[in-house]
This record gives sequence, structure tokens and C-alpha cells, in this order.
Amino acid sequence: MTYQRALTATALILIPLAWAGCSEHGPPLGSVSGTVTWNGEPVPFAYVVFQPVEPKGAYGAAYSDAEGRYELLYSRDRKGALVGKHAVTVRTSSVDEIQVEDKKTGLMVTPPLPKGYRPKMEKQFERQVAAGDNAIDLEIRR
Repeated sequence: MTYQRALTATALILIPLAWAGCSEHGPPLGSVSGTVTWNGEPVPFAYVVFQPVEPKGAYGAAYSDAEGRYELLYSRDRKGALVGKHAVTVRTSSVDEIQVEDKKTGLMVTPPLPKGYRPKMEKQFERQVAAGDNAIDLEIRR
């Protein structure tokens, strides 16, 4: 019986430790969301990439929605970006990539674009991501 008790006690200690280890799925991230705008107007379907500079690592990316809002994904099951300094790139979509369903007709249409919108333009930013929630709006000016 002593062997069985020792085995049970060991299991009772190791199982919670294993569960605690499973809660960590990688490096520390900060959640990042915001709006991409062009001279103050929302930019639909812009591609946003946060590439870590310090510390180096995998990037977080997202497409903005029809209202210009984005929320970064780090991996398939984790939202956000690495905590630290990032080189941020925003690429606007070509007009044929920008299609939403018209709620009245059900047809695919191009949403209103900001005045002076230029497709496939890239803009570079530098931003800091902290632990916790980060609201980072990205304004493109031409």
C-alpha cells in the first residue's frame, strides 16, 4: 500500500503542475486593436502587420474590416502581438479585393472609399506594444 500511496501523492502533485504549464502557449503578448484611417476616414480591408524589432520574433497581422477596424492575430489560437517595439506596415487593398455584401440586394459591392484612396500603397509606422490591451489607431496621410 505504501507504493500506491506514494504514486497517488506524486500524481496529485504533478497533475496541477502539468495543467499550469499548459496555460502558457508561448511568449507574452499584448492584445492590439484599432482603426486604419486615410485622412480621417476608415480604410476597409487594409492589411496590417506588426513585426517585432525588440525582441525579435513572429509577427501579428490582421485585415481591417469594412469600417477600418482591425484586431491582430499572433497565431491561429492567440490574438495580439509580442510585447515590445514593432515595425508596423499597412498595405491598402486593390479595389477588386474590397467587396462586401449589400444588405438590401445581397450583391457584392465596393464600400465607399476615402477621398484620394490609393490601392496597394504601403505605409510604415513604429509602435510599442505593452502587456494588456493596446488601442493603436493607424492614420495614413497623403
